[in-house]
Amino acid sequence: MVRSLKKPLVDDVPTEEYLGVDQERAGTALRRAGSSLTLLASLLLEEAMTPEIRHRVTSERGLAVLVEAPSAAWVPHLRRALAQIAKWGLIEGRDGSYQARRKPTDGAAELVEAVAAGQRVAVICHAPEAHVPPAFIAAADLRLRTGRPTAALVAAAIRALTGRTPRKLPTSVEGLDLPELALALRSGAGGATGCVKRLQRTLAARASSAPLREVPLVHNLHGMGEPGGWARRLVDDFHTMRPELFWREADKCSVWAGDPGTGKTSLAHSLALSLGLEFRETSVAAWFEGSSYLDKTIAALVEAFAGARARGREGRGVILFCDELDALPSREGGEDDRTGSYWKPMQQAYLREVEATAAAGERVILIGATNHPRRLDPALLRPGRFGRVISVPRPDASALEGILRQHLGEDLAEADLARAALAGLGGTGADVTAWVRGARRSARVAGRSMTLDDLLDEVLPPDDRSADDLWRCAVHEAAHGVVAHAFGGQVRKVSIVASGRRGGSTVIAPGDAQTLGKDGLQALVVSALAGRAAEEAFGLGVSTGAHDDLAHATGIAASARVSFGLGGTLVHRAPMERAATLLEGDPELRASVGRDLQRAYVAASGHVRDRRNLVEALARLLLTERVVDGGDFMRLMAAHDRAQAALDGQEACHG
Repeated sequence: MVRSLKKPLVDDVPTEEYLGVDQERAGTALRRAGSSLTLLASLLLEEAMTPEIRHRVTSERGLAVLVEAPSAAWVPHLRRALAQIAKWGLIEGRDGSYQARRKPTDGAAELVEAVAAGQRVAVICHAPEAHVPPAFIAAADLRLRTGRPTAALVAAAIRALTGRTPRKLPTSVEGLDLPELALALRSGAGGATGCVKRLQRTLAARASSAPLREVPLVHNLHGMGEPGGWARRLVDDFHTMRPELFWREADKCSVWAGDPGTGKTSLAHSLALSLGLEFRETSVAAWFEGSSYLDKTIAALVEAFAGARARGREGRGVILFCDELDALPSREGGEDDRTGSYWKPMQQAYLREVEATAAAGERVILIGATNHPRRLDPALLRPGRFGRVISVPRPDASALEGILRQHLGEDLAEADLARAALAGLGGTGADVTAWVRGARRSARVAGRSMTLDDLLDEVLPPDDRSADDLWRCAVHEAAHGVVAHAFGGQVRKVSIVASGRRGGSTVIAPGDAQTLGKDGLQALVVSALAGRAAEEAFGLGVSTGAHDDLAHATGIAASARVSFGLGGTLVHRAPMERAATLLEGDPELRASVGRDLQRAYVAASGHVRDRRNLVEALARLLLTERVVDGGDFMRLMAAHDRAQAALDGQEACHG
């Protein structure tokens, strides 16, 4: 067996002293193999077998063996290597290629017949759940997982090909697939040194280190919430703990969840700068680049994680940033059999690689990022994998002011940025970048220094909508704020500043309650429908402006019935984010949700009628100020309450 390296490999030192490789066996493997491809496969197979397992493989009668290859490229060569060390009644290689592409159930009868007849049967496959009959997987006496080739194994192959052990060999060769290894080793041309140089060129050509952004260090960042605190603690631990202890015990894995533009990627770059570590990025989309074939996608997945582990062992450590973590469907997502059979092998490979990378002692900080945490496979979040989800909030006014100051640098050094921060409340770090870039451009084109007005013009750009459209928008957003406040919501900002396709926005802080009952969900639906109800109540007629509101309200109303058991049945049919997708194919559910929405709309209309004066007052304030922050909103509410109390007192006196 090939064992772990204990110290650097040195020329002219017997290989077995460091590798535990039997020289005679390596030479025999080379003579049998005839090429570096089969040599590598033979050594990999030998490494995976203990003496006991090897005895069973070579002599046990009626043995059924499943060999799990590192990738599809290894399958035919592992099949040849396995055939060379033992006799088989039936030996199959299933690699998903055109010639051997099969459903898992294809060929089941032939395998069953061979096993039932007492023949020795072996199946070699890189993704058994995708290509091997489930009955054979369950019945196999031995499932042999070869793992990926280690640096020690590659060194042993070089020794077998050239007669010399390489002096130095990068451990990142573990991230290379069989064709790359075989091309680099060839037939030993150029000796051990030539093999190593070709390996180094191969590794350099596919290096995936990402250049770091120009961002502040972790302790100088603003508005990152709990992920920022996690990163600061990690930096402190890195600089105060012994390296071995840090990589073994530090809290070095987590998932960051937040809206697009909230700074998840920038925080990861900042962490890499603060720690002085190599930064690597990967994603599900990256694994599909160049090919959608499952074997190549899984190979790219494994390469991303194995490469990070190998680079971590070579240096001080690595940060591996896994973006779009939700792009891989959850195993609890309820896909149909055809879709599930495609994703299952990839999901299993993903979990294995995450667990191997997150293991104590691996010199990798593993960070995931997602915009949709509810879509994540719960298995990813178990201890020993990513571990937990930490939410990245949209920055509050104070944090937004700090982010503005960071991006402005020496510009507007003496300016009070509070107004700009309040006006931009609800924006993200990405929005701040765009605002500052636009303000600098305006000043540059005008041939002068930047002014606060330049910045405010970006945060509050000129509005070319007609007076009627602005009034409609003001009434719509004012109703959202007033009705949400009536249900106990904390209104942070009401704005009629257009952004993208949205004419305005209302920012409401989530309540303290961790869970909501039926009344709580109803309040969310009513608040969402209040804007449309106000347009109708003010005689403006309904419009397309409630498009997003209707989608939001429909999703909540549907989830009450199919996700939360609040609609007459306890059957859970879909997670909240997928609840509305069931409406198209279920007329009965669609009718029930429609009735729920109609009742909520009647309630919203009633709330708007009861608070018409308040909605109108807030709408007129919005026409003047364009943005009303939480403080001004509450002052308006308080003034209205005092006026209403005085009016009620007068009526009581007259009564």
